[in-house]
Amino acid sequence: MSSNPAKSILFLAMLAAAGCATVPDRDPAMEDARLSVSAARSNPQVATYAPAELDQAAATLRQADDLAARGGRPSEVHQLALLANQRAALAQDLARARSAEAALAVQRKANEAQLTADLSRRQAEAAQIQAAAAQRQADDAQRLAATMQARTDVHAAPAYDYRRRQNERLYEANVTDVRAVVGPPQQRCWVEREKVYDNGSYSGANVPGAIVGGVIGGILGHQVGGGRGQDIATGIGAVTGAAIGANVNRGPDGVVYSQNVQRCEYAPTSARLDYYDVTYDFGGLEHRVQLMNPPGPTIVVNAQGEPRV
Repeated sequence: MSSNPAKSILFLAMLAAAGCATVPDRDPAMEDARLSVSAARSNPQVATYAPAELDQAAATLRQADDLAARGGRPSEVHQLALLANQRAALAQDLARARSAEAALAVQRKANEAQLTADLSRRQAEAAQIQAAAAQRQADDAQRLAATMQARTDVHAAPAYDYRRRQNERLYEANVTDVRAVVGPPQQRCWVEREKVYDNGSYSGANVPGAIVGGVIGGILGHQVGGGRGQDIATGIGAVTGAAIGANVNRGPDGVVYSQNVQRCEYAPTSARLDYYDVTYDFGGLEHRVQLMNPPGPTIVVNAQGEPRV
């Protein structure tokens, strides 16, 4: 194969010199065209990416062979051989270019697929993080709800499985104590009047009472007798009234007066019964259980002392 312009010019010069001579069997131009077409046919890229150009080169080479076989002019045969050679070389060049373009397209698709995969992976990681955060929030909410429920049910009877098992041997245990639980107690408060004894606050005398008693005693004394005797009676009445008034509301331990006092007490709630707290003895050990119904003098238990109803 040769695509050298100088060689092509040499072939044309040989054709001009040959004139009407016949083409030899081992003509260099024909041999070179055959080698070029054969090389193009053996290249897998040419068959894949330039099949039409390869067919044109092969067809041109057949035209040259047919013309040489019919005894055509060597110049015309050499022109066809040169054209077949050029078309074979063009087919190889196009095959290489198209193969490179195809490889670039494949690479671009691979890059796009990698980018898509990376984006999907990041989205999946973000979704996983969001799901983990949502799960943590759900767990926190569940723990809070459980805490609130535990506070609400603190006085409620626990839900134990006291059902009888198949082929389980049962015994009777003596009940030693039963306590009905009705929930937490409630505080009830009220205000009432109460007498208070004070030994030191008033120095042993009721001063307001003495003043009022003195005035009343003087008025009553003034109404007794006349002249100097009336004045004496008035003084004695005032002194006596003051003495009596000073001891008003006084007890043996001091001055007595009343004041408002707040009192409180705890009373059981009026709600319905929550459960029965039952204590029983089995195997020399004390056991406790909470039941919704009052037990009898005995309670049915298994070999471990667990209640069975």
